[in-house]
Amino acid sequence: MFCLSGGSAPYKDFFLAVAIVSIVFIAVAVNSVLGALGAVLVPVPILYYYSKLGRLYGLLGFILSLTITMITLRVLGYHAGFVYLFLLGSLGLVLSEMLRINWSIEKTVVYSVGILLILSLIILLCLSLISGKAPWGIIGAHMSAIVQENIDLYSRTGISTQYVELMKENSDQITRVLTGLLPSLILVGAAFFIWLNILGGKWLFRKRGMWYPDFGDLSLWKALDKMVWLVVVAGVFILIPSEGFRILGLNMMIILLFIYMLQGLAIISFFFKRKNVPVVFRAFGYFLIFAQQFLIFIVAGLGLIDTWADFRKLDKKSD
Repeated sequence: MFCLSGGSAPYKDFFLAVAIVSIVFIAVAVNSVLGALGAVLVPVPILYYYSKLGRLYGLLGFILSLTITMITLRVLGYHAGFVYLFLLGSLGLVLSEMLRINWSIEKTVVYSVGILLILSLIILLCLSLISGKAPWGIIGAHMSAIVQENIDLYSRTGISTQYVELMKENSDQITRVLTGLLPSLILVGAAFFIWLNILGGKWLFRKRGMWYPDFGDLSLWKALDKMVWLVVVAGVFILIPSEGFRILGLNMMIILLFIYMLQGLAIISFFFKRKNVPVVFRAFGYFLIFAQQFLIFIVAGLGLIDTWADFRKLDKKSD
């Protein structure tokens, strides 16, 4: 079971936690490849030690690790992304609190996403007050910088000059569209990484012999059948010749495709188990899915078609 009180936490585990989390923080901050995986690498160890040491020692360990990381990065001359690391670390704390309640997988993900978004909005408002800029102005400037960085990256990777010039000419329009799609992109990104951290936490906790919520067989997970009507509504909004309706429809479609992607992954996991596919081949299969973008759409389509096809024969089992 989770350690709910930090009073009996051994100092050895506390300092080991601080050392491990600090190393992970620093590695994510200085290495671009690890930085891209930071949303998975950072929260899991914090989730583990916060749960093991208890709230008091777990929170102190997180604060001390973040402080050591900021000082180390400044001494080494690296740009210290405090907000990014703080949010990643906070995800570990939030997940630990959610897992204690022992909710269903849906409630755990939804409430964790909600708390993380509220925390992000609070930080955005604080930055707005400090800088004297409107929150949407900060977001717009950040999105514009991201688009420009990607254009510069493409120009250095040997992509045709004509394509790069086309992106430069339409950079303002690209920024506007991405800013409009930001709500769904943030929701989907947060939910996806929380889902990955739940799976990673399950593996680590079980390996260490610690209690972890039993979410049941996730390979049997399925979205509500009625949700397919939201796909129809989103499609209608996209077809309406109005930018506002199109942006709304695209945001809805992105969220719905993500949900059906999870259902598609559950179907694949179901048949992997049923056919006793070795773990190595399973891992390679999942890697291919996320490495090739078109496969992600195929998996989402698989989840959507499952509404009618019922590949796992779940309706017959429930009957």
